Amino acid sequence: MNPASASPDLLPALGLSWGIKRSFIEYINSLPDGSVSATDGATVAEPSLFRFSPESSDYDVERGTGVLRFRGDVRLAGHHGMLLVRLLDPWITFTAGSGVLSISTGDGQDRTAVGFLTPSKARAADGSLVWEHVDVVISPEGSDLFDGQYAAGQPMDPLFIRVAT
Repeated sequence: MNPASASPDLLPALGLSWGIKRSFIEYINSLPDGSVSATDGATVAEPSLFRFSPESSDYDVERGTGVLRFRGDVRLAGHHGMLLVRLLDPWITFTAGSGVLSISTGDGQDRTAVGFLTPSKARAADGSLVWEHVDVVISPEGSDLFDGQYAAGQPMDPLFIRVAT
Protein backbone atom coordinates (compact mmCIF):
# COMPACT_ATOMS: atom_id res chain seq x y z
CA MET A 1 0.00 0.00 0.00
CA ASN A 2 1.34 3.41 -0.91
CA PRO A 3 0.95 5.59 2.19
CA ALA A 4 0.88 8.68 -0.02
CA SER A 5 -2.45 7.54 -1.43
CA ALA A 6 -3.87 6.27 1.85
CA SER A 7 -7.46 7.19 2.56
CA PRO A 8 -8.59 7.87 6.12
CA ASP A 9 -9.79 4.23 6.31
CA LEU A 10 -6.44 2.75 5.18
CA LEU A 11 -3.44 2.80 7.47
CA PRO A 12 0.25 2.83 6.60
CA ALA A 13 2.16 -0.26 7.71
CA LEU A 14 3.67 -0.26 11.20
CA GLY A 15 6.95 1.62 11.32
CA LEU A 16 8.45 4.62 9.60
CA SER A 17 7.85 4.93 5.84
CA TRP A 18 9.92 7.49 3.95
CA GLY A 19 10.81 8.06 0.32
CA ILE A 20 13.79 10.27 1.28
CA LYS A 21 13.84 12.32 -1.96
CA ARG A 22 12.19 10.70 -4.96
CA SER A 23 14.40 12.53 -7.47
CA PHE A 24 17.52 11.29 -5.64
CA ILE A 25 16.30 7.68 -5.66
CA GLU A 26 15.51 7.98 -9.38
CA TYR A 27 19.02 9.33 -9.96
CA ILE A 28 20.61 6.42 -8.05
CA ASN A 29 18.50 3.94 -10.04
CA SER A 30 19.61 5.56 -13.33
CA LEU A 31 23.32 5.03 -12.61
CA PRO A 32 24.96 2.05 -14.31
CA ASP A 33 26.32 0.94 -10.92
CA GLY A 34 23.53 2.45 -8.80
CA SER A 35 22.61 0.34 -5.80
CA VAL A 36 19.73 0.53 -3.33
CA SER A 37 19.64 -1.89 -0.40
CA ALA A 38 17.59 -2.27 2.76
CA THR A 39 18.49 -4.70 5.56
CA ASP A 40 18.34 -5.29 9.31
CA GLY A 41 14.70 -4.25 9.70
CA ALA A 42 14.40 -1.94 6.71
CA THR A 43 12.64 -2.92 3.48
CA VAL A 44 12.07 -1.38 0.08
CA ALA A 45 8.28 -1.04 0.09
CA GLU A 46 8.14 0.50 -3.40
CA PRO A 47 10.85 1.63 -5.83
CA SER A 48 11.24 4.91 -3.93
CA LEU A 49 9.75 4.15 -0.51
CA PHE A 50 11.60 2.63 2.43
CA ARG A 51 10.08 1.20 5.57
CA PHE A 52 11.90 0.96 8.90
CA SER A 53 10.61 -1.46 11.55
CA PRO A 54 9.32 -0.05 14.84
CA GLU A 55 11.48 -0.42 17.93
CA SER A 56 10.91 0.98 21.40
CA SER A 57 9.46 4.39 22.07
CA ASP A 58 8.84 6.69 24.96
CA TYR A 59 6.30 8.97 23.32
CA ASP A 60 3.94 10.87 25.63
CA VAL A 61 0.59 11.13 23.83
CA GLU A 62 -0.74 13.85 26.12
CA ARG A 63 2.26 16.13 25.66
CA GLY A 64 3.13 15.16 22.08
CA THR A 65 6.76 14.71 23.07
CA GLY A 66 9.22 11.86 23.23
CA VAL A 67 11.24 9.56 21.02
CA LEU A 68 10.06 7.01 18.45
CA ARG A 69 12.81 4.53 17.55
CA PHE A 70 13.01 2.51 14.33
CA ARG A 71 15.39 -0.17 13.09
CA GLY A 72 16.91 -0.72 9.68
CA ASP A 73 19.80 0.04 7.35
CA VAL A 74 19.19 1.68 3.96
CA ARG A 75 22.18 2.24 1.67
CA LEU A 76 22.17 4.20 -1.57
CA ALA A 77 25.37 3.95 -3.61
CA GLY A 78 26.88 4.69 -7.00
CA HIS A 79 29.78 6.23 -8.90
CA HIS A 80 32.06 3.29 -8.12
CA GLY A 81 31.92 3.84 -4.39
CA MET A 82 32.28 7.63 -4.51
CA LEU A 83 28.61 8.05 -3.54
CA LEU A 84 27.27 6.37 -0.43
CA VAL A 85 24.34 7.52 1.67
CA ARG A 86 23.51 5.36 4.67
CA LEU A 87 20.41 5.76 6.81
CA LEU A 88 20.82 3.59 9.91
CA ASP A 89 18.28 3.10 12.70
CA PRO A 90 16.28 6.35 12.43
CA TRP A 91 14.71 7.98 15.47
CA ILE A 92 12.19 10.77 15.64
CA THR A 93 12.40 13.06 18.64
CA PHE A 94 9.32 15.19 19.19
CA THR A 95 9.39 18.38 21.22
CA ALA A 96 6.54 20.87 21.53
CA GLY A 97 5.39 21.47 17.94
CA SER A 98 8.45 20.14 16.12
CA GLY A 99 10.53 17.06 15.56
CA VAL A 100 13.98 15.90 14.55
CA LEU A 101 14.73 12.88 12.37
CA SER A 102 18.12 11.45 13.30
CA ILE A 103 20.16 8.43 12.24
CA SER A 104 22.83 6.40 13.96
CA THR A 105 26.38 7.12 12.91
CA GLY A 106 27.19 3.46 13.52
CA ASP A 107 29.44 4.47 16.44
CA GLY A 108 27.37 3.29 19.38
CA GLN A 109 24.81 5.86 20.50
CA ASP A 110 26.08 8.81 18.43
CA ARG A 111 23.35 10.28 16.23
CA THR A 112 23.18 12.81 13.40
CA ALA A 113 20.15 15.00 12.70
CA VAL A 114 19.06 14.42 9.09
CA GLY A 115 15.90 16.48 8.98
CA PHE A 116 13.52 18.71 10.83
CA LEU A 117 9.83 17.82 10.98
CA THR A 118 6.66 19.82 11.21
CA PRO A 119 4.50 17.01 12.51
CA SER A 120 0.79 16.88 12.24
CA LYS A 121 -1.06 15.68 15.30
CA ALA A 122 -1.09 11.90 15.64
CA ARG A 123 -4.42 10.16 15.30
CA ALA A 124 -5.40 6.97 17.07
CA ALA A 125 -6.45 4.09 14.81
CA ASP A 126 -6.70 0.34 15.39
CA GLY A 127 -4.51 0.33 18.51
CA SER A 128 -1.86 2.53 16.98
CA LEU A 129 -0.81 6.14 16.57
CA VAL A 130 -0.57 7.41 13.00
CA TRP A 131 1.13 10.49 11.56
CA GLU A 132 0.53 11.03 7.84
CA HIS A 133 2.26 13.35 5.38
CA VAL A 134 4.77 14.69 7.88
CA ASP A 135 6.79 17.45 6.22
CA VAL A 136 10.57 17.07 6.36
CA VAL A 137 13.24 19.65 5.56
CA ILE A 138 16.87 18.69 5.43
CA SER A 139 19.13 19.75 8.31
CA PRO A 140 22.67 21.12 7.85
CA GLU A 141 24.04 17.68 8.84
CA GLY A 142 21.60 16.04 6.41
CA SER A 143 22.88 18.32 3.67
CA ASP A 144 26.41 17.08 4.47
CA LEU A 145 25.17 13.48 4.30
CA PHE A 146 24.06 14.17 0.71
CA ASP A 147 27.36 15.95 -0.06
CA GLY A 148 25.62 19.33 -0.28
CA GLN A 149 23.35 18.21 -3.13
CA TYR A 150 20.38 19.47 -1.09
CA ALA A 151 20.75 22.71 0.86
CA ALA A 152 19.73 22.88 4.50
CA GLY A 153 16.04 23.77 4.70
CA GLN A 154 15.16 22.15 1.36
CA PRO A 155 12.04 19.96 1.45
CA MET A 156 12.48 16.22 1.29
CA ASP A 157 9.69 13.68 0.75
CA PRO A 158 7.09 13.52 3.52
CA LEU A 159 7.18 10.60 5.91
CA PHE A 160 4.53 8.41 7.48
CA ILE A 161 4.63 6.89 10.95
CA ARG A 162 2.54 4.21 12.57
CA VAL A 163 3.41 2.77 15.97
CA ALA A 164 1.46 0.48 18.28
CA THR A 165 0.07 2.09 21.41
